[in-house]
Amino acid sequence: MSVQREVLAPEVRTFFHCAISARDGRRCFYCRRNFRRRPMRRKTLDHYIPYRLWPAWDIDNLVLACEGCNVTKDDLLPWPLVWLLLAVFQQSEWELTA
Repeated sequence: MSVQREVLAPEVRTFFHCAISARDGRRCFYCRRNFRRRPMRRKTLDHYIPYRLWPAWDIDNLVLACEGCNVTKDDLLPWPLVWLLLAVFQQSEWELTA
């Protein structure tokens, strides 16, 4: 199931890139490769919690990722978040849905 994303204006995209670079550094959030040392590495904005689950352009949910990592992650939950959710919620509270 895909959710239609709005297209960001170039100045908004630039603002997000600058703000996230200041917050997290100029590295891919997933593989930690430096964008400065490899200027041709294409950096992308990635929704840490997939857009289909949190359909907003909230800066708290955005990270910089190289194109390869972003494509690999796709719209899946990152494993550290899955592990945290499994640790917090008791199995007796799980509800299976169809």
